[in-house]
Amino acid sequence: MKTYASTFILNLSLFSLISFALVAQKSPIKYGKVVRSELEMKVYPADTSASAAILCDYGYFNSSRFEFVRTLRIKIFKKEGTSWGNQVFPVDAKTDIRGITYNLENGEIVESKLKSESIFMERVTEHIYRTRVAMPNVREGSIIDMEFSYTGLPSEWLFQQEVPVRWSELIIESSSSINFRKIFFGFEPLSESSDTRWVAKEMPAFKKEPFMSSAKNYISKYEIEILNINISPGTNFPTGLYREFSTTWEAVNTRLGDDNFFGKAMQGCYFLNAIAKDIKKKYASPYDRMIAAHELVKKSVKWNENQSVFATSENLSYVFNKKIGSSGDINLILIQLLKKLDFEVYPVALSTRENGFLSPIAPSLKKLNYVVAYVLLDEKKYFLDATEQYLPAGMLPQRCINIQGRLIDAAKSSWIDLETTRKDKKYVKFDMTLDSNNLLVGQITRVNYDYAGLDFRRKYDKFNSKEEYLKNFESENKGLSVIDCSITQLDSLNLPVVESYNVKIKNAVVSAGNLLFINPFLFDQLTSNPFRTEQRKYPVDFIYPSEKTYIFKITLPQGTEASDLPKPLIMKLPDGSATMLYQVTALGNSVQLTYKFMVTKAMYSEAEYADLRALFSELIKKQSEQIMIKTI
Repeated sequence: MKTYASTFILNLSLFSLISFALVAQKSPIKYGKVVRSELEMKVYPADTSASAAILCDYGYFNSSRFEFVRTLRIKIFKKEGTSWGNQVFPVDAKTDIRGITYNLENGEIVESKLKSESIFMERVTEHIYRTRVAMPNVREGSIIDMEFSYTGLPSEWLFQQEVPVRWSELIIESSSSINFRKIFFGFEPLSESSDTRWVAKEMPAFKKEPFMSSAKNYISKYEIEILNINISPGTNFPTGLYREFSTTWEAVNTRLGDDNFFGKAMQGCYFLNAIAKDIKKKYASPYDRMIAAHELVKKSVKWNENQSVFATSENLSYVFNKKIGSSGDINLILIQLLKKLDFEVYPVALSTRENGFLSPIAPSLKKLNYVVAYVLLDEKKYFLDATEQYLPAGMLPQRCINIQGRLIDAAKSSWIDLETTRKDKKYVKFDMTLDSNNLLVGQITRVNYDYAGLDFRRKYDKFNSKEEYLKNFESENKGLSVIDCSITQLDSLNLPVVESYNVKIKNAVVSAGNLLFINPFLFDQLTSNPFRTEQRKYPVDFIYPSEKTYIFKITLPQGTEASDLPKPLIMKLPDGSATMLYQVTALGNSVQLTYKFMVTKAMYSEAEYADLRALFSELIKKQSEQIMIKTI
């Protein structure tokens, strides 16, 4: 990983500025020396379901050379485990990596060495690089051996992976000239721990659970951040040398503000002057100007799907004219345009959900991988992100809702809650008539608000026509035939998307003698509890609040009536943050189900899990109940 810190350390090592006594450490494995019994292993004893296993992951930091060496050995058991042959490392020099794949062929051990053409260096941002490696001849039964080295410390060390780990060991030699911070995350403890050496033995595979933020927040690991370099006076530096990196979040704020690809990239931007002048002329109210600026940037620069807190060029006009850029390019342009429109606007730098939470006690420039605009207008706060066509002003994309971000400003730096008042809100109504052939005929109305509207717009956009969308809609809902439909407010991003369908539904009614049975949830029934385990180690993260209202009305044919209606039920969590209402009523020749499920907060702790699981269990039971219709 080529960061400010690692680049600086590289210069130190090149000039041999510091000399330390080398403390020899014996690796638990030796690169290129595999054991036949491991090649013959068919399953991993501690976890027979594992598709692969990390037999050894050994990392050693040599403080005298400022060099980190890692040796990695992986055993492949199943076809799906072969993906472990494709690795990504924070290394920016191809010559630092070597690898061998071992296979048993006709009882003989056959080696396939990693070739240079299978090593690809990529630039992630201006400051961060990585190397992709595709190991040769990886198949069921293979053992992969890899060794690589680079200057500096790793940004993290994983003791746990999504496959079991037999042995993981990290050694960092002490140094009086480099000061770093390491923070332990995770729920599985280490086997051994000292001031310079940490070992995990037989670490179980990390198992993902439903409604969970990034595994990086919970997997057992160390996150490592260099704080400063402090060199005593000597020949090369008569007065000594001190360099600070990320000792505080305020220091991170300063570094971003001074960076050519962040703070300085937003200076000037004269190419936006005429655009700002035109917006001011067309729109009188500040709110309309904000919306106009947001829409203009979305239409002017296409997102290339790359996430970054930095711009890819020191000159944002280059990106604007190129009409394609990273999230950093696009949102820094948006921020500067809003400034030229006289808004109080700030960059908010953050870590995306997949990248893990930011730590208040462990400042890290490397952890920041995204930036959005934060506008204060008429005592209201608005997040703006111009990467997506259907994302309205005031809504964060799902990937950015990740606890807190950092407001970046020359005068102040503070935490900003990355929360949303918007919901995943849906209203669904079935107004059906049961005909003499046991077909349901009538209208379906669905109204999609906020994040539900965003999801629908994204999905609908993937189809080339309404007809193609309807064909898919029918295939997803077996027995449904759409006679005609209308979809409105697709382009009005701050309004809900309204779907109206005239339909026929077959095979929804089950006949048994003179009785008919129908499940009123039809295509919306939840049939299994997403929370299967009795206990949970990790918080439940719904990302944002949700609300679903479902109404099913059926008009019965003459000579029939509803019988033994399902009983009503109201359930709430102890704190009232989640509620389910279920009621079926009969009036004349019609029956109506009214169902509402609301979750008013996004995050639930492990202590709340049992109640939440029980609520979903009752929800599933009620959704399985049927309306019984009998002949009079």
